[in-house]
Amino acid sequence: MEATLRKTSALIGKDAKDLVKNPTMLICCLLPIAFTALYTQVVSDVPGEAAGAVSLYLQTLSLAMTAGMVGSMTILYAIAEEKEKHTLRTLMLANVSGAQTLASRALVAFAAILVVDVACFLVMRAPLDALAPYLAFGLLGSVPIVMLSLLLGLAARDQMTAGVYSLPIILVALVPSFAMLNDTIADVAPWLPTGGMQELLQLAAAGNLLTADAVQPLMVTLAWIVVTATVFALLYRRLSRDN
Repeated sequence: MEATLRKTSALIGKDAKDLVKNPTMLICCLLPIAFTALYTQVVSDVPGEAAGAVSLYLQTLSLAMTAGMVGSMTILYAIAEEKEKHTLRTLMLANVSGAQTLASRALVAFAAILVVDVACFLVMRAPLDALAPYLAFGLLGSVPIVMLSLLLGLAARDQMTAGVYSLPIILVALVPSFAMLNDTIADVAPWLPTGGMQELLQLAAAGNLLTADAVQPLMVTLAWIVVTATVFALLYRRLSRDN
């Protein structure tokens, strides 16, 4: 047990350094913060009651951007880069299991998501009492994205392929943010991985989180977590096929 923890700790340190050193992953972590700062500046003059609604929309949008961009790119590009450099083969020869490698990548991704979420929240200057639900639902809604990214990371042969695979994840994560623009999107959005997350945050802001209205988005989010975790558990051994 101690040896496993020591290996995992070393992997987490290595993966965190890789995230900072890789320009693509670093930029994807900075983009949600930059967009949030830009949108906050654009809507800074919104008066009266509309300001609260705009602030809530910015919170949901920043969570979706962070989950989609950070959750996917920090995993897909990292795994693809390790395949290109044959780092995975070296780790496995050093008696590091695929499960430990993927667990490290997931933990680093969640840490990056948490840091970016906090930065976005501070940039938009939202009320501090909204920080706890903002972070809680942000992490909860990111779990399916991280699981999907791990699965696609197993299939990605190189960083170019990883870039292609990341696009649908980012788009799916962002779709619920545009539900107000189209009835079809509004019908589909609640059933997407980040749709439940955004609905839960809106209910929390309205003080209705502990009502029956929260059951459906919570169940949808948990269903996505269970499904993606189950599929991941069945397919993660493909990591041993070092391309």
